Amino acid sequence: MLNHISIELDVHSLTYSNQIVGNIAFVIDFHDYFPGQGWSDFVAIVLNWWADNARALVFAPLRETYSFQFMDGPIRIAAKKMTATDVELTFVEDSYSKTLMGTVSLEELKDALIKASHQLINAVDRNGWQNEELEQLRHTVKALQTY
Repeated sequence: MLNHISIELDVHSLTYSNQIVGNIAFVIDFHDYFPGQGWSDFVAIVLNWWADNARALVFAPLRETYSFQFMDGPIRIAAKKMTATDVELTFVEDSYSKTLMGTVSLEELKDALIKASHQLINAVDRNGWQNEELEQLRHTVKALQTY
């Protein structure tokens, strides 16, 4: 059975000082937050990385693993392609502690990334903020949407 995946971006937490910082987390089955509720990070940068890795997963061979890194802290989400349409997610802390998050649809993972990226882009546009990572994210999301 597949788990539900979403990426929660708290647009009300966003701050800007050359970089865009805000609360972001992976959410499994609507209640399990990784790395945790209220996790703050450089959202434009990590969403770029994650969108690139999701795009790579589409074309990856089975059993290939990609990491969804966070900038703050030695943590990541490892995504292993299990079938042509499903990936297994594992939360990794300090390379020692691993928590199986579940198996999710690759399509749903892509949709979650696209949705969170659009939320960020819309919030940043409303505030009139600009930076290089955001412009790169606009292009990365467009590319991800084509797959």
